[in-house]
Amino acid sequence: MATTIREIAKELGVNISTVSRSLNNSPSVSAQTRDRVLEAARRLGYRRNARATALRTGKSGIIGVVVGDIVNPFFAQLADSIEKKAQDLDLRLMIGNGGEDPHQQEQVVGTMMEHQIDGLLLTPAGTPTNTLRNYVKEIPTVAIDRSLAGANVDTVLSEDSPAVDELMKHVTRQGYRSAVVISGPATTSTGLNRERLLSQSLRDIGVKTRTYRTTYHEESGAEAIAQALRENTPDIVLCASAVITLGVIAGLHRHGLRVGEDVAIATFDKVPWLVTTMPSIAVIDTKIDEMADIAMRILRQRIGGDLGKPLMKTVTSQLLLPAEPGAPHGTP
Repeated sequence: MATTIREIAKELGVNISTVSRSLNNSPSVSAQTRDRVLEAARRLGYRRNARATALRTGKSGIIGVVVGDIVNPFFAQLADSIEKKAQDLDLRLMIGNGGEDPHQQEQVVGTMMEHQIDGLLLTPAGTPTNTLRNYVKEIPTVAIDRSLAGANVDTVLSEDSPAVDELMKHVTRQGYRSAVVISGPATTSTGLNRERLLSQSLRDIGVKTRTYRTTYHEESGAEAIAQALRENTPDIVLCASAVITLGVIAGLHRHGLRVGEDVAIATFDKVPWLVTTMPSIAVIDTKIDEMADIAMRILRQRIGGDLGKPLMKTVTSQLLLPAEPGAPHGTP
């Protein structure tokens, strides 16, 4: 038979209301009491009855998370980070794949709303549909990593300018004179902003720059670098995301070019495989964990009834320079 909150209360010698408020993370309960209740709940095998809770409180305790494309290692890492933050806040997740398609995102969010999610964390894919814009008016929503065009919602983004400034100093020190920028689609805020920031920064320091706009897929990165190499081989390739970089690495290898020796690479997104297997690449770490933490806390406040004006929060990215042989990635 399932453990009840009455049994937890009896075990600890406290009121049932104290157990209930502790399990619902009420601010009226001390941290010490909450920890005792949560420990006892785990020990006794308590499981929350989601349907009963939803009927009683009008809230499901479920957060919807829709990422750009789950096959992109950045978004897989983002979803993992959000899940860990949700566990800390005693929330459960329903994760959906947007597939970098606004219509698919609309369908996924619609399905989540049918399951009565309390709030939504969303990485917008392209220009949102009118239906999606209407959905986010109905439930607390935080856009993360990308802004949601035409919608008045809380937003958490990376601030990349300081890291790019440091990257330009590195480019100058290395004496690179030609560069290729491979950016994401202009329909996403990160794709457009990173393209402009990288291209203009390179030109400002006198580096001859060619820009190729592509999609956030591995094969797109390979096609873009193949197109660039038909003209000439650049000193450095700067990529707007790790998944593009994966394709660029494969494309360079097909042309017999060595990463870090024949062609340097710099990329956004610190994903595990990149920093462990390709230490010769400069990485702009967009601080996924920090963005997830801020977004989850804002969403929790909105679900709790905070009706303040939409917030715009930024997390400052950090440049990790290529490692010396045998050393980890490091800062400038």
